[in-house]
Amino acid sequence: MLAPVGMLILLLLATMTADGALALLGQRQLADALTSATSDAAGAGIDRAVFYRTGQVVLAPTATAETVCESLAAQGDLHLDHLRLWIGISGPRVTLAGRAEVRGIFGRAIPGYDNSWDVAATATATAEEAPRSPLPVPEPTDPLLC
Repeated sequence: MLAPVGMLILLLLATMTADGALALLGQRQLADALTSATSDAAGAGIDRAVFYRTGQVVLAPTATAETVCESLAAQGDLHLDHLRLWIGISGPRVTLAGRAEVRGIFGRAIPGYDNSWDVAATATATAEEAPRSPLPVPEPTDPLLC
């Protein structure tokens, strides 16, 4: 009598462990995607008119936001649901914050078990011509719709 119950409990624990690992993978995937997008945006979003006129490296908000959206769209293998992004731009620095939902695979078979997790990540990149003193990190406050 106890052996079938024990096997069922082990199966349930294995299911929760696998779905938990999937949630951790989703969080790392979101962090990597945001890091890649901010790096792309810092390189492609430079306001060339300001740079050639004054020599300062600053990011153009429109070009930076478009590059972020294009970079995330190019990463089509993201298994994240309801991805929401916020962007903050301050001079040559861009900060991107994101939240998403990760759904488990095996937990769907367990009645009453919520198999979705909210994950969040933040990434910052700076476009520089040479190393300088540290700049303040901008807060990601503006919603970004891709």
